[in-house]
Formats: sequence, C-alpha cells, structure tokens
Amino acid sequence: MQVTSTTDRDNRKPTPDARALRILAKSVYRELKGSGYSRSDIVNFTNALLELVTTEIKSES
Repeated sequence: MQVTSTTDRDNRKPTPDARALRILAKSVYRELKGSGYSRSDIVNFTNALLELVTTEIKSES
C-alpha cells in the first residue's frame, strides 16, 4: 500500500466515479459491437488495454 501526503492527493486529478467508468465501458462496448467487432475482437481490445495499464503500473514502481 502506498502512503501519500495530503499535498500529493490534492495535486492529483480527480478520479471519475465507478458509475461514470461503467457508462464509459458500456459506450465503448456498444460502439465496438456496432462497428462490427466480434466478441473475440473486444476481448483482445480489453486485453491490450489491461496490458497498457499493467505496463504503466510496473514502470511507476
């Protein structure tokens, strides 16, 4: 667990709430499905996104 000071927290951008992220995910999913992407394509997209996040987390530590 990372400990941050009040100053660190105050300088960060606000994090969108969980509901907003679910809405965004649903919108992206609908857009991909509407554009003809298969479930497999969407899973591959999701894996690529997770890989980018994982890589960023690893580089920060």
